Amino acid sequence: MVMFRKAVSPVVATVLLLVLTIIIGGIVFSVVIPFVNDKLGDSKDCLDTFEGVEFPESRFNCYDSNSSETGFSVKINKEKISKVKVGLINNNGNSDVYDIYNGSTVSNLRVLGANPDDPLTFPSVGGQRTYVTTGVYQKAEISALTASGEVCSVADTIEFEPCNGVSF
Repeated sequence: MVMFRKAVSPVVATVLLLVLTIIIGGIVFSVVIPFVNDKLGDSKDCLDTFEGVEFPESRFNCYDSNSSETGFSVKINKEKISKVKVGLINNNGNSDVYDIYNGSTVSNLRVLGANPDDPLTFPSVGGQRTYVTTGVYQKAEISALTASGEVCSVADTIEFEPCNGVSF
């Protein structure tokens, strides 16, 4: 005597496996995505500034030993950048760091052609501005600052040459 057992059809089994997989995936993503967003915090703002600031080629990217001044140009390529941090490094390895944004006043730093007491102006998107600082520096690094004040990684570096035919 042969006994017949009822079994789940292959179609129903496949559908059940698919539904189970979708449910498990949904649970994993509902836990993982908030966890990652929480751990990233404001650092994801730095992703929006990637390649957004640079030292463009300029004849003013140089130092003048006679006047003890160094000039550098800053170019903004992305909308979300309204502040930068510039580190200027001298030949002894010492550095001076400046936060540059619209209206900031920084001793020893001015916009090219402006009075030393005038507030700094910040370049608009696609524009550039040249700054002059007191001191002879060999190298500079620039980083974007997020709206929350977080310093992003160094976006560009430049090595200064002696000025030829340029006066600040």
